[in-house]
Amino acid sequence: MFNKTKNRSLLVAGALFVAASITACSKSKGGDTGPTPEGKPEFAIHYSTSKGSYLLPIHDLMSGVITPVGKGTDVTNIFTWGENIIQQGKYFYTVEPNSGKFGKYNFENGVLQTIKEIPFSAMSYLYLGWHTWVDNKTLMIGGRGNSEYAVIDVDNMTIVKSGVFDTGKELPKDHTLSVNSITPQGGKVFLTFMVRNEVTELTYDTAYTASVDYPSLTNFKITGKDTRSAPPGALRNGYFHKFSDQGNTYILTHPMPMLGGNKPNMPTGFYRVKDGSTVLDPGYFFNISALSQGDNQLGVEYLGNGKALLINARDAKNVVKEKNDWWYKPMWEYIVVDVNTQQIVKKLDFPGLLNSRSAIVKNGKAYIAVNDAKADAIYIWEYDPGTDKLTKGAKIEGGDGDTPVLYKLR
Repeated sequence: MFNKTKNRSLLVAGALFVAASITACSKSKGGDTGPTPEGKPEFAIHYSTSKGSYLLPIHDLMSGVITPVGKGTDVTNIFTWGENIIQQGKYFYTVEPNSGKFGKYNFENGVLQTIKEIPFSAMSYLYLGWHTWVDNKTLMIGGRGNSEYAVIDVDNMTIVKSGVFDTGKELPKDHTLSVNSITPQGGKVFLTFMVRNEVTELTYDTAYTASVDYPSLTNFKITGKDTRSAPPGALRNGYFHKFSDQGNTYILTHPMPMLGGNKPNMPTGFYRVKDGSTVLDPGYFFNISALSQGDNQLGVEYLGNGKALLINARDAKNVVKEKNDWWYKPMWEYIVVDVNTQQIVKKLDFPGLLNSRSAIVKNGKAYIAVNDAKADAIYIWEYDPGTDKLTKGAKIEGGDGDTPVLYKLR
C-alpha cells in the first residue's frame, strides 16, 4: 500500500500510464536534461510524486518498472491543474489559472519544451469544463459550469474569438447555461448543456441542446430538451464523454454527485445524435444504471466497434461518506458496454479499485492503470476486446498513490 495524499491537479484529469524503467531527469527552462532515449517513445506518463509531478517518455507499456526518477521533465509549475491539460500528439496545451496564461509545449526526446506562452484573460474562470478541436489548428475551450468560451489559433498562438454564448430570447434573463459538450458540424456548432434558474438557484433535471453558427458563434437556437438524464456530457475537461460510431455521436451523461452534475436520482446513460443532427435522438437512450443496480458510471475510453470502457461506482450511495471517498474508496469497477446492443458485455476481473479513470487504446487493445489499494503498486493491464483477455504489464513505483495519466504521442 502506498501514500494516498490526493493531488487534485493530477487525479481529476484522469488516470493511466505505462512501462519501462527510466533513468535521469530534466526540468523545463533551465533544468538538468538527461540523455536522449533510444528511438521515439510512443507514450508519455504524467506522474505525481511527493516531490512534484513529471512528464516521462515511455517506450513499452507491458514490461519493466516505472519510477518517478526518470527521463522527462519536471512539470510541477507548468501543469498546475490537471483538468486544464489538452494533448494532441506530441503537443501539450494548458491554461495556467494562477498566472493567467495559455501555453503550448512540445514533448520531444523525453523533454517538454516551451513553444510559446501567452497572457490569457479571455475567460473570467480559468478552470476548464470542456474543449474541442474545430480543425488541426483551431482549439475551442470553455469554463467549467458556465457559458464562457475562447477560440484559439494554436499555430499562431492568438485568441481568435472569446465571450459567452449569447442566448438572446431563447432563455429568460434570470437563467444561465452550463455547457457540457461541444461538437463542430460544418457551419454549425452543436451544444449540450444544463440550465440554472438564478432566482431559485436550482439547475433543472433536463438535458438541453442548441446550435450556433460557426465561426460567428451567433444565432443561438435551442433545438431540444430531454428529461431522461442530465447533464448531457461532462462537467470537467478531460473526462471522456463522447465518441462517434457508424455515423452517430454518443454522449455519456454525468449525473454522479461530486464528479458529475449531482443528479443522484437520474441514471447514467448514452444519448445518441445522428450525423448532422442538432437534436438528441428521441428513440434512443442507453440506460446503463438500469443494468447496474442503479449505479452511476464515468467514461474511460472508446474501444471501437460501438464498445466503450467505463468505470462503475459500485453502491456509492452507501459506500461514500465524505467527498474524498469518491477517489479513495475501493468501490470502482471497470465495465465494457456496447451502445449498439445496449448491454454491459463485460465486467473486468479486478477487485474493487480506487478511482482510476483513464486508458489509451493502441491497435485495438486497451491499456489501463489499475489502482488496487491492496496491491504493492499500480500496474498496467492490457485488455484485448477481441479475445476478452487481460494481461498484466508494467509496474509503477514511487508515486504518491494517485493514478498517473497516460498519453499516446503517435
